[in-house]
Amino acid sequence: MDTTLTPMSTATPYTRFRTTLDATIERLGLRKEEIAFLSQPQYIHKKELTIKKDDGSSESFLAFRVQFNNARGPFKGGIRFHPEADEEEVKALAALMAIKTALSDIPFGGAKGGVQCDPKSFSRRELQAISRAYVSAFLEELGPYRDCAAPDVNTNPDIMAWMRDEYERRKGVYAPSFITGKPLSYGGIPGRDTATARGGFYVLQELVNHDALNPSELRVVIQGFGNAGAHMAQFLHREGYNVVAVSDSQGGIYSPDGIDPFRIQKYKKQTGSVTGEYCKGSVCDIEKMKLDHVERVSNEELLELPCDVLIPAALDNVITAENARHIQAKYILELANGPVSPEADAILDAKGAVVIPDVLANAGGVVVSYFEWAQGRSGRQWIPQQVKDHLRRIMLEAFTAVRHEARRSNISYRRAAFTVGVERILETMRARGWV
Repeated sequence: MDTTLTPMSTATPYTRFRTTLDATIERLGLRKEEIAFLSQPQYIHKKELTIKKDDGSSESFLAFRVQFNNARGPFKGGIRFHPEADEEEVKALAALMAIKTALSDIPFGGAKGGVQCDPKSFSRRELQAISRAYVSAFLEELGPYRDCAAPDVNTNPDIMAWMRDEYERRKGVYAPSFITGKPLSYGGIPGRDTATARGGFYVLQELVNHDALNPSELRVVIQGFGNAGAHMAQFLHREGYNVVAVSDSQGGIYSPDGIDPFRIQKYKKQTGSVTGEYCKGSVCDIEKMKLDHVERVSNEELLELPCDVLIPAALDNVITAENARHIQAKYILELANGPVSPEADAILDAKGAVVIPDVLANAGGVVVSYFEWAQGRSGRQWIPQQVKDHLRRIMLEAFTAVRHEARRSNISYRRAAFTVGVERILETMRARGWV
């Protein structure tokens, strides 16, 4: 099998996924029928959604639902609203979700959805229309025992509530486990908003303990100050880590003395940016920055800052062959999906950097989604401490499985994570007689 890295000019999110998958398949020596099941989605659904806008005009959007593998349970995965959501991206995310749920050992497969739209350009009523149109279009493909959706980029509990209501209205049923990430008042679960960051935090803490490191001596850089990045910064700050830089889409701030993420979050809410305490647009208060020992940095510069732990928590493919050699972090925790390209992965591995892959590091979201799905099926409400305790147990069990495989086979954590995930999927497919 050819496992040559795809050239940067032609690489897509899915070909980047296939680079790691193909290497795993080759190492495990799988049969043709097993490879066929793992290499392509089981179903790719594409529909056109049309809504009536507030001004009376109509607008249409391309929408996707990619269902990758459901050997271990119902398809599971978020729905994103983004103008650049396309089939290759959604397919890659569905595939990663299949690996992620198997690695976490929860009874789901992998799926993903997307609508090609910019949600910032629509009113609340128009967003509700898009959300309901998505469920209506994919009504027969979705369901609590077939495909359980969830929030993703630019979608939130309100959108999940509209989607659940549309499903229940059209099917004439009560279905609290149809979708996850819902508001607490409508079948949601406590801790879902912090689950991705909390799961990654548990893994990082275990790694730090295992390597006998002192959190107070570790400098942490976080790219992305959205939900996952901001909560991760706060968890780390509370535990004594030295968060030295954070950023959002408008740039970042860096202080070797450390910054207070709670203070940054306060000013981001007020100004719309993590730099808002010091800058208005491109104009910055240099004296105040000097007084606080703070520098303004771009997102590109932030990745290359001197630090011990780098946490990409925003976009995919931000660490590439072009900048990987300049990355100074010893540990990289992928809180975003696919932030490190395969070419960069090889460079970082050769440098001795430890990369905790996305399928492990950011699995906390889908794990707590599983708790919400189980809550909806049983009718028994989970309490916050129960969510935290079970999330920690599952994340640490997954990390232990990956660490053991990495040591046993002398491979990177990413290849070990894919190996554990693929083997668990295959074990179930064999038990079911699929291969």
